[in-house]
Amino acid sequence: MPNPPTTNKGYTVHLIPSPKQLLFQTGACDVERGLAFDDRLALLAGKADNFNLPNDPSGIPVHLAFSALPIPATVNHAELIELQAYRLEIAAHEITITVSDLQGAYAALATLRQIVRQYPTRNLPCLTIFDYPTIPSRGIMVDVSRGKIPNRKTFTRLVQLSFAYKLNVLQLYWEDCYRLTRHNQVGILNGWYDQKEVAWMEELCQAYGVELQANIQTFSHMQGLLRLPGFSHLAENDSLFTLAPGNGEVYTLLDEILGEVLPWFSSKTVHLNMDEAYDLGTGFSLGQAADVGKEQVYVDHINKVAALARKHGAQKILIWGDALAKYPHMPDKVGSDVVFVDWNYNPEHHFPSLDIHDGLEREFWIAPGTSSWNAIFPRLQNSFVNMKNYIQQAVQKATKGVLVTHWGDYGHHQPFSFSYLGYIYGAEQAYNGGQTGQAQFEQAAEALVYDDDHQIRAVQHLAATNELPAVQVGFKSQTLYALFDDFFKGLTIVGDERYPAIPTQTHAGLVRLGEAAEQELLQADANRSINKELLLAARMLVLAGKKGLLSHEIRTAFLSKDVDERKLLQWIFEIKTLFARFSLLRQEFTLLWEDEALVVGREGASYLFDKAATRFDEAVRYLARQLLALRHGEALDATMETYTANESYTTLWTMDCLNLWDRAYPWR
Repeated sequence: MPNPPTTNKGYTVHLIPSPKQLLFQTGACDVERGLAFDDRLALLAGKADNFNLPNDPSGIPVHLAFSALPIPATVNHAELIELQAYRLEIAAHEITITVSDLQGAYAALATLRQIVRQYPTRNLPCLTIFDYPTIPSRGIMVDVSRGKIPNRKTFTRLVQLSFAYKLNVLQLYWEDCYRLTRHNQVGILNGWYDQKEVAWMEELCQAYGVELQANIQTFSHMQGLLRLPGFSHLAENDSLFTLAPGNGEVYTLLDEILGEVLPWFSSKTVHLNMDEAYDLGTGFSLGQAADVGKEQVYVDHINKVAALARKHGAQKILIWGDALAKYPHMPDKVGSDVVFVDWNYNPEHHFPSLDIHDGLEREFWIAPGTSSWNAIFPRLQNSFVNMKNYIQQAVQKATKGVLVTHWGDYGHHQPFSFSYLGYIYGAEQAYNGGQTGQAQFEQAAEALVYDDDHQIRAVQHLAATNELPAVQVGFKSQTLYALFDDFFKGLTIVGDERYPAIPTQTHAGLVRLGEAAEQELLQADANRSINKELLLAARMLVLAGKKGLLSHEIRTAFLSKDVDERKLLQWIFEIKTLFARFSLLRQEFTLLWEDEALVVGREGASYLFDKAATRFDEAVRYLARQLLALRHGEALDATMETYTANESYTTLWTMDCLNLWDRAYPWR
């Protein structure tokens, strides 16, 4: 279990991840002049802009020594863990880093950076830290296939965050985000990467000790490619969602893709995905599935694609493990280099899918999530419980890897930064096997992650919106839907068997918590990009709440026939006022998108704003018709039967599977 923060003679040190051993020594180390790295450390620091550490040849000398660092025999995968172990000794006149491999040096420098940050006067406590991770591979997976591709500034932040919190793996989830020599239309609608860009990313990742691993979808979720001209014949069925298993042309194309793209990466680990192939055996492979069974069709596809990946240099092949819930013996039918990644984003206390795994017999990874997708603000409480419990159970099964996922479902409306806290919490729990307590993490985060108390309180207010009644439903927060929903008959207003209607007290809570967060952020540094993103989220929540309250007010008045000309004019005025605010939010959203991501792909997210704008127009038109009816002595449409604008309106997770803009889940 990691040590709690330790205090000695006025010194308190918080570290994320918490180290296995921390002992204070007497005295202090004055690094006011900076740090003077020895030659080997200077080489590392020079490639990574000194890791944001003060560097000066006249400063305190920092030495790098190589020596075996034995770790407890009870630790799983000890041969890999030892490579990341380090000892950091801060003495009065020198600092010594001892490692058995350079991997440990990166971890030690990350720890040193956190200590220096906590002491701006540069008078560091003398101490000794001995540390090592519990799980060898700890990384993040960032979805870049839903219209939002991070620009270089944002990607650099992701890499630096990974280094700072000892995450050593980074994957970008690609469905069609690559440019191919023979198929140059692939990626044109969604954004893409090419060899030059991957080379730049590789150089940056290597400078910070992070392994950039290829992540290429090779089965389902292929609508971005299959809906391009000339590719539809490769689909399993007319949904154009899954590649047809057993179709020879599919493997010719995948051979071209993997053959061109995998050499861009130096890592020999590749993630081939293959999750959620719900329509397997419903079209092209129907006959084959009837003959040999769906499991065998699935296995054959895995083996064929894995062979192609090996042909082009892959030595470890990751694929999602959701199919194991139905086919638990599938691992016995594929190569030993195929590693199943169990994924689950729920706040469970027990994860039955892990029961079939034994990491000492066959390697497996797990993938918890940041719960930032399908929401105006992340479901932090959900993600924290998910990560801690999931990782804790996976360690008992000897997992070798944790991949914290950030998805961008239905247009990727959330900023990348909204997953940063989730990544950091995942880093803490993965490094320490799910043993770190919530209070200890929060204390460390206050010292290392947040800018000030205003930002802390703003995040708390925003996170609390997901705890309001009827907001969280599965992997979705209905706040985002409420923002784009139809004014009078939207799903969040009337509900259905799957999604409950949002009650007035929840709408009121959104306004209250959103406004409280906004006030905190206005007192913080408003120029910080993350505060701008938090401020936009706060204002979105306020607008969603006010829109819902006004809708309920109007519907209630109509049902009770408590409607007159003055009220109708007042409601029309209020709707127009809300629309003016909505238009400003759209503008803020666009500017913040351009600050963190490429412009290409933004049209999908912007389209939802444009569609939602029609809801205000339709509501005003309907109320205007009722106003004219009253003036002509006609009856009020008390039950709103003549309001039918909702019938042709879809957005987010109620989209039709053939809608051009539905890039995420098109199998409805």
